[in-house]
Amino acid sequence: MYLRLIAYRRPVQSLDEMQRCPVAFLPVGPLEWHGPHLPLGVDPLNAENAALLASEQTGGLVFPTLYWGTERERSSEMLDWLGLDRTSYIVGMDFPANSLPSLYCSEEIFSLVVREQINQAARLGFRLIVVISGHAATNQIDVLERLAAEFNGRKLVRVIIALPFVTNSQGVMEVGHASRIETAVMQALHPQAVRLENLPPLPKPLRNADWAVVDFQTFLGNPTPERTIHANDDPRLADAEQGYKTIQRAVEQIARRVKHELDMISNSSRIE
Repeated sequence: MYLRLIAYRRPVQSLDEMQRCPVAFLPVGPLEWHGPHLPLGVDPLNAENAALLASEQTGGLVFPTLYWGTERERSSEMLDWLGLDRTSYIVGMDFPANSLPSLYCSEEIFSLVVREQINQAARLGFRLIVVISGHAATNQIDVLERLAAEFNGRKLVRVIIALPFVTNSQGVMEVGHASRIETAVMQALHPQAVRLENLPPLPKPLRNADWAVVDFQTFLGNPTPERTIHANDDPRLADAEQGYKTIQRAVEQIARRVKHELDMISNSSRIE
């Protein structure tokens, strides 16, 4: 799989692959608190794995993962859902009880870094750049979508943004933060880095504010009265098999989209 990484390829190998399939995958995500049971690199590790697996299905090369990401302050309404003081200034998942801060950067810096990476990939000759963000913060996705609109509008190179997660039949991405899905994915990818015993044992309630572990229902504005994890999204119920299934479905979704974009690029070239 490592041969999909452009850093491992000699010039002629990279040129051959670009001529066959001019796609560059750019995984991105910050080092971020994901509870005491998961590694800080959950987001970039998930994005990198999705990029490698998708590239095997579609062709193309994977750029070095960018360990960068951004976050914003929580609204008073969201703080209430999380069980935190509505007047607090809390950025992203950096809750007061955490033992370490996350390595977020400002939106401005994040935008500059990703823009330059896209420019570099375009300079090499790639025609489609797939930015896979393992971090789904609203402002992170907004920054990436603005960059995609800029490059696509100026027709410098085709850029699309993808997430290594899937949505349900209603279009909802049922992924919380360090809850069941992300824990399962890490159990599948890096089981040696997962320590569920660092969380209190079941059936003790898991309070969002105590662990900075949040289920997707709370993020959607449906917290429990006690501001604890909903049972169906509890990380202590995660297993690697669920993680493998999530990864497979997410990669298939990304690969379908990439193949569609490649078809459009190919058809456009024939017309020209």
